[in-house]
Amino acid sequence: MDNAGKRVLIVDDSSFMRQSLKAIMEKLGYTVVGTAENGVDALAKYRDLKPDIVTLDIIMPQMGGLQGLKLLRSVDPNAVVVMVSSMADKESVVECAKAGAKHYLLKPFDETKVGEVMKRVAADAQSA
Repeated sequence: MDNAGKRVLIVDDSSFMRQSLKAIMEKLGYTVVGTAENGVDALAKYRDLKPDIVTLDIIMPQMGGLQGLKLLRSVDPNAVVVMVSSMADKESVVECAKAGAKHYLLKPFDETKVGEVMKRVAADAQSA
């Protein structure tokens, strides 16, 4: 199975970033089943929407991405999560990987890079 039809939940506190990533995902053939603006909202929507892949911003109010990632993985150990950030510091990347993130996307979004990362994680979502 290819990427088409993979269901994605986009989590970012910035409306602009959610819309930007949604447009790229849809262009790449993914189905965006929902968006959320923080980790609390993301957890509720994850349970309801059961997406194949979640993109999760690291810096958000109420509940940040790392805490959200840990909670998502406790609810579903097979959750396929791609962390999103405007900062590429190695410490954050390592911390997110240890917590179970499958990959990392940097803002501003580059369509080619998003496509490469999503293709990799879509294979993980398939086997989950």
